[in-house]
Amino acid sequence: MKTVIKTDQAPLPVARYSQGIRVGNTLYVQGMIALEPGKKTVVPGGIREQAERVFKSIHAVLAADGLGFGHVVRVAAFLARLDDYPAFNEVYNRHFSSEPPPVRTTVQAGLPLGALVEVEVIAVAE
Repeated sequence: MKTVIKTDQAPLPVARYSQGIRVGNTLYVQGMIALEPGKKTVVPGGIREQAERVFKSIHAVLAADGLGFGHVVRVAAFLARLDDYPAFNEVYNRHFSSEPPPVRTTVQAGLPLGALVEVEVIAVAE
């Protein structure tokens, strides 16, 4: 059984997909770019500002299902420029500080709307 998780505290989908889907005790959160909720433009600034907005959006979807960053078991990060990896890690490490850390993949990718970062996560409720 699938349950849709939705919040107005994160950008709403602009196509046919969900912010989050819970199956059993696992929540799958869509890939988020740095859009302000209710807008379709990327936040101003560089990788740090965009990563902060992305993690706020992910947190909002997690919270809408009663979860937090400590429940995340897998992170997939997509960077427009791998040169931004150290700065992205600074922001990432502030949000994912619990032990054990989630597994993570980071790759370089072309992203929509000129975004510098996109992140998707999988979280498991205890």
